[in-house]
Amino acid sequence: MASYTAFLAWFVLLIVFSFVLDFLWSRIFPRHGYRWFITSGIIIHELSHAVACILVRARVTRIRFFAPHGGEVEHGPPKIPIIGRPIIGLAPIFGCSLSLWGLFVLFGYHDALPSIDFSTVFIQNIDALYQSALDFFRTYYSDWTFWLFLYLATSIAASIAPSTVDIKNAIWGIIFLVILGGALIYFNIGKEGLEIFINKYFGRVISLGALMEFFALIVTIPVYFLKKALTNRAPF
Repeated sequence: MASYTAFLAWFVLLIVFSFVLDFLWSRIFPRHGYRWFITSGIIIHELSHAVACILVRARVTRIRFFAPHGGEVEHGPPKIPIIGRPIIGLAPIFGCSLSLWGLFVLFGYHDALPSIDFSTVFIQNIDALYQSALDFFRTYYSDWTFWLFLYLATSIAASIAPSTVDIKNAIWGIIFLVILGGALIYFNIGKEGLEIFINKYFGRVISLGALMEFFALIVTIPVYFLKKALTNRAPF
């Protein structure tokens, strides 16, 4: 049960990181300028929704990458009940993470891929993620390709979390899945298989997203406060 609770905590942290980045970048860049900065992430985010719609048999009527308030995928109701909407709503987490994994492989950084062990103490995983970020930066920062990789990866990582609309549309299905997962573990129904799946697969997914969002925050926070200092505005 501890690993499942840790997984949920990391899942929430991943979403919080993404919203913080969205908040900071919307204030660093000109009006809607940051949307162009994270173009690759927006495209992957919306395409992830579209693929999920196909999987749950929800008819896609329109895909917009640059709507006034961000991208959007308009679709009908999914044919798969209860879990259909959460699959659509949470799809960017998996689509963006798969894209991040592809970037690591493409740029030859696959040996630096981190992994979170949800069976260990939460604070230990935070420290491990921090060390992974530092080691990764120290190893590759002198290569120009690293900075191209960092831009693409942070663009995708900033788009990894479901939007408030995604969460609102899928909230009851998400609650159902969370309760179902907890019940399966509590009553020892497929507990071992579920915990292996969480640690082996979800651990890698969340590790990738958290690592790149962490990088993005390290770069973004100083820039944000520098701009505020230069414009003599209040920080928030």
